[in-house]
Formats: sequence, C-alpha cells, structure tokens
Amino acid sequence: MPYVFECLSCGASIDPDQRPADCPECGGTLEVAHDDLPDSLPDSGRTDLWRYADWLPTAGLELGTEGAPPSSMGEGGTPLVKAPHLSETTAAGFDAEGPELYLKNETTNPTWSWKDRLASVVVPHAVAGGADRIATSSTGNHASAIAAYASRAGIERVLGFLSPSSEPPHHRQIRAYGAEAIRLTDYGERKRLLRQLADSGWFVAYNLADRFTGQPYVYEGYKTIAYEIVEKLREVPGASEVPDAVVVPVGAGDGLYGIWKGFRELSANGIVADKPRMISAESDERHPLAAAFDADAESVGRDDGPEPLSTSTMGATSGDHALAAVRASGGAAYAASRESVEDAIRAVGRDGVFLEPASALASAVVSQAVEEGLLGPDDTVVAVGTGAGVAWPEKTAGAVGESPTVEPELDAIGEAVPFDVDST
Repeated sequence: MPYVFECLSCGASIDPDQRPADCPECGGTLEVAHDDLPDSLPDSGRTDLWRYADWLPTAGLELGTEGAPPSSMGEGGTPLVKAPHLSETTAAGFDAEGPELYLKNETTNPTWSWKDRLASVVVPHAVAGGADRIATSSTGNHASAIAAYASRAGIERVLGFLSPSSEPPHHRQIRAYGAEAIRLTDYGERKRLLRQLADSGWFVAYNLADRFTGQPYVYEGYKTIAYEIVEKLREVPGASEVPDAVVVPVGAGDGLYGIWKGFRELSANGIVADKPRMISAESDERHPLAAAFDADAESVGRDDGPEPLSTSTMGATSGDHALAAVRASGGAAYAASRESVEDAIRAVGRDGVFLEPASALASAVVSQAVEEGLLGPDDTVVAVGTGAGVAWPEKTAGAVGESPTVEPELDAIGEAVPFDVDST
C-alpha cells in the first residue's frame, strides 16, 4: 500500500480501502500519509495539478496516458503574481513599509475557484469506489467544482444543495455542467438531506459525521498550492523559495491545512529548509477560528453571528486541524471588517484580479499582521485568492458599485465618471 490514512489525533494508521469516515481508534480526523515521497519536485513540462502525481494518492485510480484522471481539465498551475497596489494599500497608515505581497490567483481554475483542486482528487476516488451518483452542498464554489468534475467523469446523477445566499451565476454554472442545483429555503437542513441520500447509495462529497466523503483526499488537492508556490518563487531572482507567510481565507479550514501539509511534506523530504507562518483570515461577523486562537482554546467553538459578506466562509465553526496548523507554524488568526474586505477587492482589482469577498479576506487581514509586527518590510507574503468575484455580482456590488446608463454623448459620459474625458 503506497499510502495509508493516518489519524491527526492518535497517529493510528488505517487502510484507505476501508473508506473510514474518521479514526476507528479515537474518532479523530484522518489525512493521507505517504510511504515514500520523492526527494525533489518534478522535472516535467506538465503545468497542472497532476504534475505532482507522484506526490498524490493515485493507487487504484484510472490514470490516462498523460498521468491524470480522465476528469482532469488543467486545474492547478495558477499564477503567482506580485500585487503592488495591494502592497501599497497594506502599508498605508504605517511608518514602516509593508511586506512584498504576492497573490496566488486561484480564480484561473476551470470553474473559477480553488475547489477544483479538491474535486480533481476526490471525484476520481469516488468513481474508483463505485460511485454512480454524487451529491454535495455548497454556497456555490464547491458544488460547481464537484458538478464539473463528476460530469466529466461520466456521473449522470449529480445534485447540489445550495444556500439561499448563493447567486444565479453558480446556479447556471452547475446546470451547464449537466447537474441539478437546488436552492434550499433552510440551508441548515442540508446535512439531513445528504445523509438520507447517503443512506440510499449516493456518494456525498460533503463532510458528514460517520460517513466516508473523501475528506482525507481534500487536503491532497489543496497541498499542491504549496508545491506551486515554491516552484514559482524559485523563478524569482533573489527571492526565497519559501515565503515568510501564507495568508488563507478560512471556512472549514481544509484549504489552509492542506497548504500547511504541503509545506510540511516538502520540509520533511529535504526539498525546502523552512516552512511559512500560516495566517488565517475570517470575517468580523463570524470568526470562530480567530476567537479560539485569541482565547488560547484547545478546540474551535461556534460563532453564530450575522451572516457575513464573505458567503463562502459563512460557517459558524471551523476545524481544529486549521487551528493546529496556525499555531504549529507560528502564525496568527485574524478577522476582517466588511469595509476592509471591500477595500481589498478594490485594491486587488487594481492589480488585475477580481476576487469574491471570501477570497479578499486574505488580502484584507495582511495589514493587521503588519500592525502587530508579525510581518515586516523584508518579508515575502503570499495571499491566496480562492475564488472569482464574477460569480458573486450582488456580494461585490458594494465594493465596485453599479455601472451608469447614459446617453451616447461625451458630455453625459463626463458627468457620469470621476475624471475629465475631454482633457488632452
């Protein structure tokens, strides 16, 4: 067996073929533990996530001649770009300069978000396990990714339960993939419905207690972000291959933990010497992980505050694995105000990327880390932009405003815009 499932709490090893929901010894969270990983990153012309196939749990999967599942469509390999406008905004109001900021632009994935990374790994394992029906639940991004990859894998019955706060672009996107998008009047009932479907033979790609949902494979998709960051920074003259910090928006915390797992694996195999500080980003309205971090709590509790602007991270709780990653890395957990999120959307927009509010959380909290002295002017920081603003027209309207409709005359246009259209 080239890999096992390992418990994050007690260290027990479990055969993946048992498809356990959690650790049978203590009920803890499971992750993939590889028996033998390479001692270098790949020398390959491939640029997508499956460039790292030797680092992924591929045993039992049907891989094509190019080394990827048939459902793959070029996910991963997203740009790592400097964000000068965001850096300038972050440093505003401080005597010292801000850190050098990069944006990991996950909006360029096939369905516009980083959820494609987990879907690319989870769906093939579901198919390998015999799944012929897949259901999930989502505010938008997750269901879109699962629908796309399940459809490409030949699954004809795909069902996504959506939050009332989800927006029409995601509904249409999911339906375009041939799946069904159902907007629930009470999103709190989603797990009951998913459990009923699981009882009747559906594979549920959404975390349910006492059910195998592919969860250990989720981190495997996200960890490739760490590999890509290292490879991209190696191309920057004079830059360290490992950033001083990586800032990640947090809902359940799987993405942050997965990236941390990737850096841990690189370090353990002698490929890099250092690991970054992991910084989590939540909203002021709901920030269970930041509350647990500030209180030095052993476990993340609940925060049932008002629904945040950052719909994709609106969960009332988060994961203890993410809290542990923040602490083990010497990082921190912050919560951003609605105003700072909208400021970040505009700042990153000036750098050429349109982020949804949840994605902008990472950019929004960097200034807090600078103010507290966790980040300095000599630091290199990567903010992960997890999803595209184009899918959230209502949630981004406050940040970018609405377009005016005017008569086709320069005088009328001049009255509608904040600059002089007649000047030479």
